[in-house]
Amino acid sequence: MYRSIKGYNLTDITGHWAESNIKQAVSGAIVTGYPDGTFKLNHTVTRAEFAVMLMNTMKLPGEGTKLSFVDTAKIGTWAQKAVAQAVQAGIINGYEDKSFRPDAEITRAEMAVILANALGQHSESNVATGFADYKSIPAWAKDGIAYVKKAGIMQGKGANEFAPQDHATRAEAVTVLLNMLATKSK
Repeated sequence: MYRSIKGYNLTDITGHWAESNIKQAVSGAIVTGYPDGTFKLNHTVTRAEFAVMLMNTMKLPGEGTKLSFVDTAKIGTWAQKAVAQAVQAGIINGYEDKSFRPDAEITRAEMAVILANALGQHSESNVATGFADYKSIPAWAKDGIAYVKKAGIMQGKGANEFAPQDHATRAEAVTVLLNMLATKSK
């Protein structure tokens, strides 16, 4: 799915709020553009795609663990190693039905929890997030969201809402991954 695009000749990023982040992510081999020269910044990110971007960001060693999700066969070969590494590191989990759902669009709540896990934040204190839509944030995501907000990795949208069920775009994903890298280097 992902192929390298030489340089920054991505035709659809000029003037976008995430233009410099996208250039940095491409040059850092976190993500690439598409063969047609676009980045498709407003396309949503699947769980498998985010796992690949995250592992490209973290550069974890090893092949990861053997995957045992009921839908492991649906994880593309291009994403299997990244998912296996993220699972082994305790960063990404499957669902209660033992599935991974690689083609499901990742929600902002899932992304926040994954980023918090990647930074070793596994608390369960149910701290307030300060977002106006706090009540719509799933209990399993509240601590992760509170952490990524406090760390400056993810922010709210619009009227101080986190929008936990909104799907993350490619532009948002690379931005939060770069924010995570900045947090790790502090």
